[in-house]
Amino acid sequence: MLEWGAKKGGVVPILLDGEQVATVDPEFWREGAELVIADQTWRFERDGRDRIARLARNPKVALRATKPKVWRDGWVVTGEGVTYDIGSEGFFGRTQRVLRDGRRVGTAHTAGAWSSRPVLDVDPSVPPAHQLFLLWISHIIRKRNAAAGAAG
Repeated sequence: MLEWGAKKGGVVPILLDGEQVATVDPEFWREGAELVIADQTWRFERDGRDRIARLARNPKVALRATKPKVWRDGWVVTGEGVTYDIGSEGFFGRTQRVLRDGRRVGTAHTAGAWSSRPVLDVDPSVPPAHQLFLLWISHIIRKRNAAAGAAG
């Protein structure tokens, strides 16, 4: 399980099964982030309307998240030979389902009823870099849904 830890010293630790795998500046996290995963630095960035993941020293995009429909909160993530679909399920959208190549591999939700910290619980066969990117996309979905709810 991948989870957004408690903020410490201005940064948020990202934990995979209780072990820190990355840190993120929560103010920067919405639009981009630089994470170290297994001694490799990854960049999560905007690319127009899409979001991308790539190794910091390589301009080639490894993963690309696209929002196929404006009125739907789901995103399609493609790259490295797989396709993920992540989006809200249920009326309030607190839980998001994660599909890989059309099969459910997990869910994204919050750490608790009164917590806004995102958690991603997916099959361990999903590579850690993919899990972190999906957690980021889940965070974007949740932030946008909260902003839409506040505006409505």
